[in-house]
Amino acid sequence: MVEVDRIHYRVGPVRILEDVSIRFRPHRFNVILGPNGAGKSTLLKIATGLLAPTEGDVRYGDRPAHALGAGTLARTRAVLSQHVELAFPLSVRDVVAMGRYPHYGRVPSARDREIVDRALALVELTDKREQSYPTLSGGEQQKVQLARVLAQIWNYDDPREEKYLFLDEPTASLDVHYQLHLLAVARELLGFRCTVVAILHDLNVAFDHGDAFFILEDGRLAQEADHADAVSGPLIERVFHVRAHRVKDPSDGDQFWRFAL
Repeated sequence: MVEVDRIHYRVGPVRILEDVSIRFRPHRFNVILGPNGAGKSTLLKIATGLLAPTEGDVRYGDRPAHALGAGTLARTRAVLSQHVELAFPLSVRDVVAMGRYPHYGRVPSARDREIVDRALALVELTDKREQSYPTLSGGEQQKVQLARVLAQIWNYDDPREEKYLFLDEPTASLDVHYQLHLLAVARELLGFRCTVVAILHDLNVAFDHGDAFFILEDGRLAQEADHADAVSGPLIERVFHVRAHRVKDPSDGDQFWRFAL
């Protein structure tokens, strides 16, 4: 379990986060929601150990994040950002192999190479493993980055260790097909002792794929909910400054949100 406890973060006089405490649900798809400037990415960076809070603690299980050490932390959690720039024309396979760096010394083992190939198969890019990464489309590049972080925390064969996948707006620039595929792969990890924490902007996509929801407003935790139905229209309207109402899909009876200014 990942827990952030009484987190504060300030840059000079500017308050980014104030007194945020969250226990992310283990082996579930946790979603962080909120408008631009609410503190979502800062919270994610603090939870992953990439940023130190001004005050407060981050724990992985019963251990403080700072006590894990960089190597252990890199083998325990992986972070997928919205977009990753690579300046060198590496092959797709070489980019994915970066995810295995925390697991070996100078030379990857046969096991490391096997995991890289299996991660590529999982994101359906085996046929492009030798292609130069910069020549891929934006959606394909994001799938390569997903394969990289999967390789970093791979435990499909031996899911005894807890793993954590953090997604920072991973679908923001993707078309519908790539969005759904990426989120489906992330959800598959839940069956292998992996906890997923994601920042998502599309509320309907978030409510369709998430299991637990944490809504930030102006640097504070406005609500946490263990079911999408527990997030109310009035709360959405207040936090996101829109009008919101539920609509039923006549084809299957499912409900979704519609928004207006």
